[in-house]
Amino acid sequence: MLDNADWPYDVDLSALDTPSITNIILDIENHLPLMACEGDIGELMRVKQLFEDELKNAHRLH
Repeated sequence: MLDNADWPYDVDLSALDTPSITNIILDIENHLPLMACEGDIGELMRVKQLFEDELKNAHRLH
């Protein structure tokens, strides 16, 4: 998963199907403009990266 030692989440995304992960990523992208704090944006981007990495690692992207 992520190499970042201070990552606060230990999640297994392998049970999610590709459309679900894609929808989550799109939801995150839609919420980014609504974030007021730079720290919140950074955390949301980290979560987005987690889902994008799952797509890449599981060879779900074509």
